[in-house]
Order: sequence, then structure tokens, then C-alpha cells
Amino acid sequence: MTTTSPAALTVPGPRAKPEKGKLLVAARQIQDPGFAESVVLILEYDADGGTMGVIVNQPMPLKLATVLPNIRSLEKRGDQLWRGGPVLPTSLLVLLRSKKPVDGSQAVFEDVRVLTSRDAFRHVLEGDVPRGRLRAFAGHAGWGPGQLEEEIARGDWIVMQAKPEQVFSEKPEGVWPGLLEHGEGEWTLLRRPHAES
Repeated sequence: MTTTSPAALTVPGPRAKPEKGKLLVAARQIQDPGFAESVVLILEYDADGGTMGVIVNQPMPLKLATVLPNIRSLEKRGDQLWRGGPVLPTSLLVLLRSKKPVDGSQAVFEDVRVLTSRDAFRHVLEGDVPRGRLRAFAGHAGWGPGQLEEEIARGDWIVMQAKPEQVFSEKPEGVWPGLLEHGEGEWTLLRRPHAES
């Protein structure tokens, strides 16, 4: 009989637990157009209250200045709008990379923060934050209590630790296939000793 070490539980797969700052990588079997080939960053996780996150690999053919014409500082920046998920698609959620604490923001993981107010967004823009360190999402993804856990157990999602360069990738089309290949490879290696015992 083979026992599983605590370290092995952090390897991607059905036994990995969703947490704030982790990624949900859609499995190949997901056909729902809202989530197929998506990578979701978990922003909030509560086993009793549900889960909230944003899809980080789906840019939209819209400039942020187009949807926020009243913010003049956006006109020269050229920031793109990203699809965050199917929940409240007309709302805006903004992620920022900053090693220093920012008023009106909450830490997600490492130097990735989520802005929690319009004032914080305007203040960040006034500070000339580089475009590659700011990302605005239309809508978000959400799951009720127990719903995400069921989907993970069914094999719909691979849970992985997030890295800032994945969340803010300049080549979003490569994020999902790269993470999926890594996650499937790690899970295969984890399962192999069980298959041979």
C-alpha cells in the first residue's frame, strides 16, 4: 500500500484544495463556452460561503477607455478589457501588481492585489502604473457553497498555485495549454505509483 505524503497533496489534481491565490485550470472535458479553455484566479474562497474569481486568459476586443470614457487618464494608455466571467458582466474588477500596500486594495497572493474601490482605481491610474501591471475585468466567476468542490472532484478543474506572470501574461493564448499540460503531467506522475502497486 502506498501512502500519500502531505507534500503530494499540493500537486495538481482532484485532491488539491481551492484557496485564495490558486488557479483553476479548465479540464479538456469542459464544453461550457463560458469556461472552456479558461484559467480562473481565485480571489475569495469560503467553504461555507462560496467562491469568487476571475478568468485571466480571455482578452476582449475592447479598450478600457471605451467603456470608461470619463476617465481621461485612460485615453493615452491603451489598456485592454478582459472577460472576468459570466457573473455581473457589466461590473468592473481590477487587479494590480504592487509590492507595496495600496489604499483601497486587498492582497490576493505575492504582489497581486485586487482594487476595492473606484477611488483606488483612479489613484493608481494617476500614479502612472505600467500597463502590464494593471488588468481590468468585466464580470467575474462565482460558485455557491460546495459547488466548486463538486466540480473539482468530478475532474472539471485542476487546482494549481498561481504565479503573477501567468495572471498578467502578455501571451494569454498560451496560458491555458501550458498550465493544462503541466497539470496533467504532474497528476500522471502522482498516480503512477498507485497504478503499479
